[in-house]
Amino acid sequence: MKQIFGYLFLSVLTLVVAGTVAAGPPVPCAGTVVLTAMSNFQVRQVDSQTFIDFDFTGLHDICLADHSEVTGAAAGHLSERTSSNGDLTLQFDETLSYGGGTLGYHGEASLTGGNWQSQVTTVGAGTGPLQGIHGQGTFQFTAPTSLADLIYYVYAP
Repeated sequence: MKQIFGYLFLSVLTLVVAGTVAAGPPVPCAGTVVLTAMSNFQVRQVDSQTFIDFDFTGLHDICLADHSEVTGAAAGHLSERTSSNGDLTLQFDETLSYGGGTLGYHGEASLTGGNWQSQVTTVGAGTGPLQGIHGQGTFQFTAPTSLADLIYYVYAP
């Protein structure tokens, strides 16, 4: 009985290691996101908090498995909360479209006492030429409608 569990454990371990090795190490990709249009803009005030929501479209750079960097069309929704002291939190969901494929992103950020923290991750497996791309990283605003990001991508076979 122990021998069966031993073989089962080795089989599972081999599959996990093989899957990890096949994907390769994370590859850094520095890109930009430019918001070209905003719609359904809503602002509401609650005490000292301001809540902002809007849909957006724009352009988003992504690095492909062949190491090329391309620009896709982005569409999504952003929600932001700001306080009278300047602190803010925001989150967004985005779908990137390129070459007939799509890839989802989710991002969150906060600014507290001058300390900016952010994270962005891909969501789902992607489709078409974006299938099998997984990533996580950070972003920062470079202007009111543009961001710079650094995302580490892994390309699954």
